[in-house]
Amino acid sequence: MPWTDLLLPLSPLYRAAVTARAHGYARGWLRSVRLAVPVVSVGNVTFGGTGKTPTVIALARDLVRRGRRPAVLTRGFRRATEEPLVLLGPDHGEPVERTGDEPAELARRLPGVPIVIDADRVRGGRRAVELGAGVLLLDDGFQHLRIARDLDLVLIDAGDPWGGGRLPPRGRLREPVAALARASALLVTKVPEDHRRVVHEIEATATAAGCSAPVLAARLAVERVRTGDGWRLPQALAGRRVLAFAGLGRPGGFAELLQASGADIVATRWFADHHHYGDEELRSLLAEAQALDATPVTTGKDAVKLAPDAPVWEVEVAMAPLDGSWDGLWRLLGESTP
Repeated sequence: MPWTDLLLPLSPLYRAAVTARAHGYARGWLRSVRLAVPVVSVGNVTFGGTGKTPTVIALARDLVRRGRRPAVLTRGFRRATEEPLVLLGPDHGEPVERTGDEPAELARRLPGVPIVIDADRVRGGRRAVELGAGVLLLDDGFQHLRIARDLDLVLIDAGDPWGGGRLPPRGRLREPVAALARASALLVTKVPEDHRRVVHEIEATATAAGCSAPVLAARLAVERVRTGDGWRLPQALAGRRVLAFAGLGRPGGFAELLQASGADIVATRWFADHHHYGDEELRSLLAEAQALDATPVTTGKDAVKLAPDAPVWEVEVAMAPLDGSWDGLWRLLGESTP
């Protein structure tokens, strides 16, 4: 018997707790705090793997392009401190142990955009407004109901939409699918080339669960690759033997990206989400890659936890809406240019 079966009696309790909490906010028994500027939540109903960080990066860049001043609110998982931090650009001076991996990646890829790390995201949001932010992007915010949001974007991974269809411990659903009724819009991410069928099936499931929100779609693609010789185009992966390693919610999505770029994956090493690499662990990975005559390749989220001179290729990805524009999303805020 799998050890998770011993926890099965807890699943109904988990369901009852998350449902009661959402019901409390919906009825006003628990109070949501409205901040002084629009709040756009980017979240999901499964644990990890939907592409939240690339989506936040894409939305922040689009807002900057439109002349707005966004800031990102994030909790920062597995940090060595609970101290609130503000990262302003890639040279913020904080070690990744204090910031968390995703905030460190956000700061590196969004120069000029404040990354506010605070478990109390109401306090963090107020700090961001003090810094001049005109729009707040609430990272991993669908279950963070204490902040009132103007737009609730829920990401659904086309490759694993419902996390096994079960709540913990047997599945990866954070809430029942019926929670999608709170969403302003669904964004189906990591869609394949022939995406119509999977998007239609996800839309049908969401509608049956009581969700009437519009369904958008976006594709994740390799944007560039950092090698020992600097940044190169994605074509640098074509035909290359690679050992892929990462600590992600759904590492299979990373493998699919590498394969789509033409990489020859000869081995994979997957770790728990937000994994921190020890020196001996990294040496073992490098030795294995050398023995296989392969290049060790990882994600931007993992690379920020490695030494800058580590002989590892880093893959940066970008999330792009299929119609080439986020206009349809921003119109849900009631503005053509948010």
